[in-house]
Amino acid sequence: MQDLIKKHVLSGQFESVRRLMSETDFMEFEEAYISSAHEVESIMFYTCILDMMKHEETPEMHDLAFLLLVYPLSDLEGALDSAYYHAESSINLSDGKEVKSLLQMLLLHAVPEPVISDKEAFDISRKILKLDPNNSVARNVLKETAKRMDNVVVDFNELNRSRVADQ
Repeated sequence: MQDLIKKHVLSGQFESVRRLMSETDFMEFEEAYISSAHEVESIMFYTCILDMMKHEETPEMHDLAFLLLVYPLSDLEGALDSAYYHAESSINLSDGKEVKSLLQMLLLHAVPEPVISDKEAFDISRKILKLDPNNSVARNVLKETAKRMDNVVVDFNELNRSRVADQ
């Protein structure tokens, strides 16, 4: 599938890529798409995603664009800022209920030149822990950012109580 994706993307046959995506398990497609982009590192892979979004904008398509921009295309100027746009769009389209979308934002906090602030990472971590109280990534980011932000005390029991109250 990787060779087929690469062939269609690089020749601008985006409809063929879209058809292939609809006929395949999305996770399998996503993995093959990112792997193809790693091999070639062409901006055509991003152009293809944008073209497919014109037909149907979904959190999954924004997640795919995010992955493309933070991995194979991360060396391009502005790639991480564009990745932020796609992470935010995925969060908005999923009403902030998808942990995967929220975790993307935390990845943008972990890069050498963070795209989001400690405060934003702290707030996003709290949202993740309301959805998934045992998420170790969110717990670690919450602790680290709290230490840097005026020594905020994190009470995980309080977070769990507020999660239950929100349901």
